[in-house]
Amino acid sequence: MRRSMKLLSAVVLNLFAFSNSVSAQETYLTTTGSQVALLDVFQDCDVCPEMIVLPLGTFHMGSSIEEAIAARLLFHSNNNIDVSAFEEATRQSFIDLGLDPDDPEDGLLSYYASTRYRRENDPQRWLNPFLNEVPEFRFTIDVPIAMGRNEVTREEWAVCVADGVCERGQTYVPPDEFISCDESSDCEPTPDARVAFRKQFQPPTFHPRGPMVGITYFEMEGYVSWLNDRVGADLYRIPTEAEWEYAARAGTNTRYAQGESLTLDQANFTVLTREFLDGEFVWNRDIRSPTEPLPVDELDAANPWGMRHMSGNVSEFTSMCAEGLHRSFTSSSEYLHANSSDPSCEHSLKGGMYSGYAELARPARRVGIPSDHWSPSTGFRVVRDLEPDLRPSE
Repeated sequence: MRRSMKLLSAVVLNLFAFSNSVSAQETYLTTTGSQVALLDVFQDCDVCPEMIVLPLGTFHMGSSIEEAIAARLLFHSNNNIDVSAFEEATRQSFIDLGLDPDDPEDGLLSYYASTRYRRENDPQRWLNPFLNEVPEFRFTIDVPIAMGRNEVTREEWAVCVADGVCERGQTYVPPDEFISCDESSDCEPTPDARVAFRKQFQPPTFHPRGPMVGITYFEMEGYVSWLNDRVGADLYRIPTEAEWEYAARAGTNTRYAQGESLTLDQANFTVLTREFLDGEFVWNRDIRSPTEPLPVDELDAANPWGMRHMSGNVSEFTSMCAEGLHRSFTSSSEYLHANSSDPSCEHSLKGGMYSGYAELARPARRVGIPSDHWSPSTGFRVVRDLEPDLRPSE
């Protein structure tokens, strides 16, 4: 992976020890020569995303099997699905793999690491997709970074479009012509046209401060390359899932950075339940539940480090492949050194979305999505590698 080893060689030993508290000893330089410290908000240029300087430190990444099962149980409960049937099916799935159903975690990890693993037998694929959050493990962020305060917005993307790099193709394609255009070699719908097609019965607002959606991972990489050209340095990239989850947790150990539960005042997600009434199922939707992403400045959606909408609003691509369980790396320098662009892999998607349940918005949640996937509920934010300010203090 580019930059990682070069960057690590520049890091002074013992830069920071983080244990759920923030010190202000480390400082870094922006491309304009300005000095920034931990949790400062800065921009490298007037059209660049706002970035927040994150502390180095360690955190618990992922979740346990118990938490993954609890998330699925809550999902079933909200939909009035018989949880006893799910619990029995879960136990049987572990038994079928030769695991102890009362203590399956170590056995499941061994199964994924063994030659016995078969994708078609993977319980997290057909029974409980939350199981790909497993295991919970200690992870160290040892490469200094700043993370985008917000999801990349439409107005930020528009500058890349004006420079002739992003959003190539038609400005508008009528919904009834979209599919033929999408399949044509001389007609490429823009992200806006994709979203309009998908949302033709519920037209989107397209607010300038709304997150940019309807784009593929490849198009996100194009924006990042443009951003690096704009600042004249190879600094920006799409975050790894470990960096993303670290920023989302913001030093907390709860299910969400806001606590053990999440409210619609704190995040943009959907509250939808199903009940059996007068012989039939009836869906009940909270009237405050959204129908589209919100502008990044709306809601009290910041976590303790000031990161907005890390839970809900839109799901966010990370740079890591997400097949099976977490990789065995324990530090961000290992992740970066091993990371490579694999067009065929399913990248880890994090953060939930406006049209999804709260369980999907937990920082631990991950799901693999192909690089060419686009959706009205999928966007991204950027990460920036930081060079320590090694100037002698006055």
